Amino acid sequence: MQIRGKLQLPEAMNVKQHSYEELRALVLDEVLAQTCRQFEELQQKVGQGILHREGRWPPRETGAAYPGITAYLHPYDSNTILEIFWDLFRQGVITLGLDSANPGWPWFRLSRFGQTVKQQGQTRFHDTASYVSMIKGYDPDLSDQTLMYLEEAAASFYAECLLSASVMLGVAAEAEFLRLVEIAAKSATYGAIFAPVDKEKFIRQKIRKFQAAIAPIVKTLPSECTEELDTNLSMIQAVLRIARNDAGHPSGNPAPPREQVYVNMQLFGPFAQQLASLRQALA
Repeated sequence: MQIRGKLQLPEAMNVKQHSYEELRALVLDEVLAQTCRQFEELQQKVGQGILHREGRWPPRETGAAYPGITAYLHPYDSNTILEIFWDLFRQGVITLGLDSANPGWPWFRLSRFGQTVKQQGQTRFHDTASYVSMIKGYDPDLSDQTLMYLEEAAASFYAECLLSASVMLGVAAEAEFLRLVEIAAKSATYGAIFAPVDKEKFIRQKIRKFQAAIAPIVKTLPSECTEELDTNLSMIQAVLRIARNDAGHPSGNPAPPREQVYVNMQLFGPFAQQLASLRQALA
């Protein structure tokens, strides 16, 4: 069948249009696996994955009659795949060019930042909403104040404002830590232990005093909220505080590397989960 000169196959009619999130997951899998070197190849790989998943592989047409995988997809899917490609380029996951002989479009490869994303092997985020959703998976009970700072951090990260992202991430960490201290200080069971922490003026002193106050009672608390305490509270809080201080004071130092900011944003998840467990145990 011909419509306006373009081959229209029965399989291509009334097929499902896929969401940005569905297609992005498929695109990112191929990009991180480094199975493709050109955009057309990437589009074909993603299309083949869709057809496999939906039980429409292999197509019936072969040889000269075979029009290409994209003919079997929803007409809008190809445009979305192209949009995702340029989003990944803008976000620094991929860069154009393969080598000196193929320096630009349609060739592409993983950037140094993309290699970091691949090595992380953790939950991926691609915009403000998906980042906040990822963190909520660790702690659904984040305060509105913390959520506001995290949204600012993610928006700054994708706008390449890495200093701003570091500051907002550090502020979010402090907000959740101060929330924990306030709850512990009001506890009928533990209030006397943590009230002095709440009275400290500066965050550095609060952190040190909290660590000293909790040390004698660690063994009396549930193991799920203390098992990774040193890592998720001491180290991560220090990383985020230092990142915030380095970025927030006029030192003239360069912005932190994008890779480091990305790692810090990932670290906020287990940090928030640790604090959520402690809030319940010390309430």
